[in-house]
Amino acid sequence: MGQIYSIFSSKPSSELAEEEYQKYRKLAHNEAQLRNDYFAQSQEAFRSHEKRKAKELSIKGKEHAQKMEQYNSMAVDVIFKENNKGRPMHEIDLHGLYVKEALDKAESRIQHCKANKFNHLIIIVGRGKHSSGLAKLKPAIINLMKKYQLRCTSDKPTVGCIYVEFGFPGEPINTGWFDTFISNVSN
Repeated sequence: MGQIYSIFSSKPSSELAEEEYQKYRKLAHNEAQLRNDYFAQSQEAFRSHEKRKAKELSIKGKEHAQKMEQYNSMAVDVIFKENNKGRPMHEIDLHGLYVKEALDKAESRIQHCKANKFNHLIIIVGRGKHSSGLAKLKPAIINLMKKYQLRCTSDKPTVGCIYVEFGFPGEPINTGWFDTFISNVSN
């Protein structure tokens, strides 16, 4: 399959999306630093009994926090759209998302799949290589499945995926070929 190129650039669309994603994450990071600086200054002013100055600095910190959220939201939109382009609705790729962002997207997709009576959802979480050696996303998604009381299998259909099964009222959950085989043998 050939690469898709933007009409405005000679770069593949995936490369452009990655650049845009990185740009928004960097802007969000800068806003987070400004937010933290203003909040620290606000606390210092408060300790110095400069209540008015503390309030003004706190407001500026909150403004930067809001900008940070906006940039992170823009990054999510870009990378999520790119990673899920051409995927069926019963498959979702959460690469590039922070845990809370990924949980929001997964919850939304679970609701969609249940409403449309899909029998399964494949959630691509990756191997945790970008999480300082400790996977964060996979355990969070598994906990979300427990919250919804959904059966899930790690590393199915491949490593870095979570296979989620949906059961509907009055319908048994398909537990796989082995359980079907065992029930047929025992009858």
